Amino acid sequence: MIIETIISSLDSQGKLNIAPFGIKKTSNYIYISPYRPSLTLNNLILNKCAVVNYIDDALVFVNCIVGKKRFIKKKCKKIECFFINDALSYDEVKVVKYSEDKNRPTFKCKILYSENCKPFGGMNRSKAAIIEACILATRTKLLKKEKILKELKYLSISVKKTSGKRELIAWEKITEYINRSLKNKN
Repeated sequence: MIIETIISSLDSQGKLNIAPFGIKKTSNYIYISPYRPSLTLNNLILNKCAVVNYIDDALVFVNCIVGKKRFIKKKCKKIECFFINDALSYDEVKVVKYSEDKNRPTFKCKILYSENCKPFGGMNRSKAAIIEACILATRTKLLKKEKILKELKYLSISVKKTSGKRELIAWEKITEYINRSLKNKN
């Protein structure tokens, strides 16, 4: 199963990078497979550690995609990094194995520390639809315009039926971003 998360990692200058990532998780390990090129990939190779933030606020994912990455951060307990204040929970991880691949290498990471920060508020269809739109936004150069627009139209049904104010803001931001990307593609 792939779990949609936000990964935070540090570069050589100590600058925090925050990026959405689908990860795989077992009881003690997390597998991160970033596409090349990727700041997260570079940071994991350099520092061999990161934070996996579990967040249920779709607007956080959208803000990462559209480049508005101003989040409150807090210092980790076991590694030199930061977790996002919006996280419901997070795992501090250390790379224990690196499997090279020309397109998408994989990092096997041991969970060193986990913390639950806030209660989970429940599932919401619009949040899931917005996360799917975020994934589409990262693939505008790979997928055909017609496919993306068809997917967005379908996803909009859930958003219209089940959104709160934050989800409507997130949906507007991500669809504007996708439409701009598609316009620039032509």
